[in-house]
Amino acid sequence: GIKASPTAVLQFGDHGGAIGHLIGEENRGLEYMFIMMNAARFAVGMQGVALSDRAYQKAVAYAKDRVQSRPVDGSAKQAVSIIHHPDVRRMLSTMRALTEGSRALAYVAASHSDLAHRHPDEAKRAEHQAIYEYLVPIVKGWSTELSVDVASLGVQVHGGMGFIEETGAAQYYRDARILPIYEGTTAIQANDLVG
Repeated sequence: GIKASPTAVLQFGDHGGAIGHLIGEENRGLEYMFIMMNAARFAVGMQGVALSDRAYQKAVAYAKDRVQSRPVDGSAKQAVSIIHHPDVRRMLSTMRALTEGSRALAYVAASHSDLAHRHPDEAKRAEHQAIYEYLVPIVKGWSTELSVDVASLGVQVHGGMGFIEETGAAQYYRDARILPIYEGTTAIQANDLVG
């Protein structure tokens, strides 16, 4: 299961004893919920970026350490670390490119959020808020889907050791797999984007 987030089931009101309290103004709950959801969705998108980065770092460290086979170009008679093998380099390059692309997208969205709160011109604040709200489902959907791909490549770089708990690669994959699901599935993000 997921270790990257303290997730649990809560049950309130055994025997009908739950008492509710109004938070905010009456009849504005859905509006408040969407404000909270946008913040949560952006945060989950950032989890995707962070998890991708950590899976990449772990895979690079393993690839530098793991010695296996001679280079395919015949440049050495001795076995070399797998980071010198072309397919491993391809996987690591893909992991890095996807991670950095996700990070750049999140930075752009975050900059619009900052400007929506701090720009001196009210019309510009509204414009930046609209752009931020447009980008949030993209950050959430894209970054989390790619985190699954990046973590999967991390398992692949580790080879059979990727399934061994001690390496951490399998846990990164499990942690990544929930990200496109919670706080709104990728399909829900797509609906928000076009709706």
